[in-house]
Amino acid sequence: MAERRTIGQILVSLGRITEEDCAKALEYQRDHGGYFGEALVACGFVTPEELEWGLASQFDLPYVFPEAESIDPEAAALVTPEWALAHLTLPIMKVDNALTVVVESPMKTSAVDELAARTDMEIQLALAPAAKIRELIREVFARGSAAEEAQRPTPIGLHDAVGLAIEAGSGRFGISTRGHRSWFWWDDGGTIRRRPLEPLWEQEMSQLFTPPPMEQVEGKIRADWEGELTRAGIVTPVEVKYLSDESGHEFLFRPTRERPVLTDRFPPPSPGVMSEIRLLARSGSARFVVTAEPEAFGHEILPHLPALLLDPSWRSIYINAEEQAAADEAFSLKMPKDPKKWASELETLRAFHFDVVTVDLTGNQEDWASSALDVASVAFLLWPNHADRRPAYDAGIRWELHIKKEEGGHLDWALEPLHI
Repeated sequence: MAERRTIGQILVSLGRITEEDCAKALEYQRDHGGYFGEALVACGFVTPEELEWGLASQFDLPYVFPEAESIDPEAAALVTPEWALAHLTLPIMKVDNALTVVVESPMKTSAVDELAARTDMEIQLALAPAAKIRELIREVFARGSAAEEAQRPTPIGLHDAVGLAIEAGSGRFGISTRGHRSWFWWDDGGTIRRRPLEPLWEQEMSQLFTPPPMEQVEGKIRADWEGELTRAGIVTPVEVKYLSDESGHEFLFRPTRERPVLTDRFPPPSPGVMSEIRLLARSGSARFVVTAEPEAFGHEILPHLPALLLDPSWRSIYINAEEQAAADEAFSLKMPKDPKKWASELETLRAFHFDVVTVDLTGNQEDWASSALDVASVAFLLWPNHADRRPAYDAGIRWELHIKKEEGGHLDWALEPLHI
């Protein structure tokens, strides 16, 4: 068997780097550690994409750019979205006892070994850019949810349907009627999702929207107006359009300023980061360490994360210490001055079954982290940048959300698996 060429030899043979570049990268690796390929990127000799292609050549693996529509649903269903995001690893094809898995690097084998042991299948690797894998995971599991909805079209109330649209950050949603059938639809990041509506949706619509839409369209085949959507105590201005013919009706709603004050103050993350956070929240695994730059900014934004990132109808509580200023817009609870009493206070909150908890406490995190996570299934715990992550990991947290405030008020959001 021919000896496997190194990544450096491959890139030199292609004329992408020189022997001198290799020597400099080796010197950087000796000083900073890590893989040789990472040193090449850090020195600016190759791009991450060129490194990935070179690794694929080194290990004789296919370098792929799969589309979500081509992924085998049975293969993807072998893992959870949380596991796939945490390991940037996704099964894409299952044939007999062979499972093709796309990964970002052939050097990171722990996730592949775990999958092989769990499935007792022969694993075949393919490489893809990390950004492409993240995008695939979001699209594949969103597609899976849509397929489940199509197979079990359980009617839903209009109030809950609008909540799904708001949770998705939809810029447009509506109601379609044909004869006796009525459907709610919403735009979920470019994908149109649909749910059948329960029979009393017209009465719910009059409670949700002002002015009542049915009064605005009586006797008309076309209409448009401006109104307000009131849900969970939050008022959102909307533009409404209406069409009608002998077959049915179409209502189109467009929020014109969704949570204007909050989003002007704290620009939300990119659709990709937002989608991953909501995917984790729906899977019941949304427990995050929150770090910020500058650190003082973390105290300011923490109580607003539920409203910024999730459905505003989710019941949240902000837990803080005596020396922290409470946020006026967030339901909050100050803990006693004596940290020894915090565990019992947090235990008491479990009975209220909050959806989300944000926690800004001081002192030894080991004393309160586990108890804080019991308050709600979704949790955001503010963590000092340089503090040990081990207490968070031991408590069951697997994700870190980092928010950096840049000049001009722009926020740089990053979601990564928690490293210890």
